[in-house]
Amino acid sequence: MDVSCDLSELDKTSGREFEEFIIKIFEKLGYFSTVTNRSKEYGSDIMLQQSDFRIAVQTTRSNSELNFTSVQRVLAYSRKYSSDLSAVITNNKFLNSAKNLAKTKNVILIDRKKLLELIEFSNLPVTQRKDFVEFCNHIQNNTVKEEIDKKSLEFLGLNSQKTDHSLLTKNSFGRPIPLNNKKEKLFQIFKEIRGDNDTSVNEDILLDFMEKYPLLFGNKSESEIFLQIMINQFVVFKPKDNYYNLV
Repeated sequence: MDVSCDLSELDKTSGREFEEFIIKIFEKLGYFSTVTNRSKEYGSDIMLQQSDFRIAVQTTRSNSELNFTSVQRVLAYSRKYSSDLSAVITNNKFLNSAKNLAKTKNVILIDRKKLLELIEFSNLPVTQRKDFVEFCNHIQNNTVKEEIDKKSLEFLGLNSQKTDHSLLTKNSFGRPIPLNNKKEKLFQIFKEIRGDNDTSVNEDILLDFMEKYPLLFGNKSESEIFLQIMINQFVVFKPKDNYYNLV
């Protein structure tokens, strides 16, 4: 499989094909790889090595979000082979249980969005390419920064998102509505349905909620078209049939 393929193609692969795809990425980054274990349920355990530096990686192509078990497995694998760094890579997302454990154990989580960044990173010219460890540090620093920014904005009461008025559409009365308002309302609908959880939302339930705002989303068919646009823009994705989640 070509390393330049998009994530929608990657969602159709088998676990073995996903593993081979990830190995190709790391080969481009200068790492030698050894697959030490394969599991239909939990994915593949891969040991990456560059000089004396070893990275324990678990790759899991999944139709649902990963929980803390994926982090526990890579930690056990890392201890067994005395690796210097641990990472879990998936085409999906991580539940809060996985994020919380990874944070305390310093495990790198590469979800759907970060995997896209990793693919782009691996395709950089050799003269521009940085090491994977620097890529991981960038992920960790951004995560910390996002948490600090979020808490600071909440403390100051400035956590409402700004609207980009450069992108306009029109409602049924012909009045212009910023396109980002539709995105923001979509985020609010996800939160309204699932609370603070990071779970997928059933398609029928999501469309029913969107129909409550006809001036924004139009009828059901128009809502489905809007969701497809959001998929193309990597705002949402379908982790499994008839379910949506935010990227």
